Amino acid sequence: MQQQAKENTQDFYGQSIGNLKSQIQNYRSQLEQYSQQLPEGDAQALVQEMIDSYTELESSMDQAAQDAGVQDKVDEAAQQTQQQMQEFAQGAAQQAQDTAGQAAGQAQQAAGQVAGKAQDAAGGAAQQAQDAAGQATEQVGQVAGQAQEAAGGATQQVQDTVGGLTGGLTGGGDKEGQGGGGPLGGVTDQVGQAAQGVQDTAGQAAGQAQQAAGQVTDQAGQVTEQAAGEDEEPKATNAAKRKAEALGVDLSKVQGSGAGGLITISDVTGS
Repeated sequence: MQQQAKENTQDFYGQSIGNLKSQIQNYRSQLEQYSQQLPEGDAQALVQEMIDSYTELESSMDQAAQDAGVQDKVDEAAQQTQQQMQEFAQGAAQQAQDTAGQAAGQAQQAAGQVAGKAQDAAGGAAQQAQDAAGQATEQVGQVAGQAQEAAGGATQQVQDTVGGLTGGLTGGGDKEGQGGGGPLGGVTDQVGQAAQGVQDTAGQAAGQAQQAAGQVTDQAGQVTEQAAGEDEEPKATNAAKRKAEALGVDLSKVQGSGAGGLITISDVTGS
């Protein structure tokens, strides 16, 4: 019975010391990694002092285990504890990666939906602008056609009137040896010039109308570009959006310093 109790006591002592030694080794390893990142100075010296304290404590525990005759049990327990801690850390890291992957997928899906809505809105605005430009062009073409028809009708009426006057004064036709000149010859020339002027004016009006239609089309294209640009939402982190809303900051006027122009909180606050 006494021997069994002694073995049980040694097992418990060795297990306890081994677990504690493994934790101390883990803390010391973390401090050593942290110390390498610090510049030389008082902070690094303080961390090194803590590392030395942990090392001294490990040595004391090893000496106590040797005195109690449980060094093997201590080492075995420390190794098991270290393995368990590594498995736990790996599991936590994997879980964190899975959570981050899910969050990234949801963020990409949300971004795709926002981009699709923005493109649909821009496309609708562009189509409306193009329809308006087409209607304006068609109306201008109709006006130009009506102007040309009116000018042609006026010219024809003038020519018919002059022809009637000429026929009445010449007795229905030219006699032999008489040309088409005479008193009405000058009038006919003036009428022809007037008709030509009307046609020229109509042509100028048609050209101005077509030019106006081209300007309307250009303006419609500009409106389309502006609509597409206005529908595009600035890229910003969720925290930056909340901060901008709280401060009343317009994100479209903020220059992002993150990857791909991403706006961060420091960009919003200007710090």
